Amino acid sequence: MNDSSNDTRINKVNTQMLKTMYESLKNNPSAMATATFYVKSNWNGGFGVTSSSKNFSLGGRTMERNAEYKMDYDFPIQFSGEGSGPTVCEVCMGRLAACLIQTIVVHATSRGILIDSINVDVEGDVNLGGFTGIDSSVRPGAQQFRVNLKINSNTASKEQINELYEIGKKFSPAFDTLTNGTSVVMVGPE
Repeated sequence: MNDSSNDTRINKVNTQMLKTMYESLKNNPSAMATATFYVKSNWNGGFGVTSSSKNFSLGGRTMERNAEYKMDYDFPIQFSGEGSGPTVCEVCMGRLAACLIQTIVVHATSRGILIDSINVDVEGDVNLGGFTGIDSSVRPGAQQFRVNLKINSNTASKEQINELYEIGKKFSPAFDTLTNGTSVVMVGPE
């Protein structure tokens, strides 16, 4: 049974576990600095795709999870899909929002700032001419994501809220990846 006296929580985050993670990273950055995540995706026919993830590695060591996580993607019926899941673009926008929220919660919790709610609305534009190859002058990717982020706290000052907003932009891995790009290596046919 857990001893709740050792489980101090801020924003529903176990602060002792968070502190241990920070200390491990500071004390042994070479072993803890790189987390590698693995996603496997399979085509289900039509435009349906299922992706799954389970274990990851931290500092070269495999970290076991108790569950495998799955996500189904599809096109809307209006795009000849079955509508059995969100589009990849919608999932990308949701993951950007989730990453911003998680980043803000980590930093707010480490500073002892209590958060009442964080709401993020994201909308994005994709030019279908670029995606289909009909218009070669248009990029196939999303043209722009617009993020409306609201942080509410009954105890934090306006300055703390503004700082958390900037921290989200500065430290969110998804925000950084989408705004600065990343290297993608494709291993093709053998």
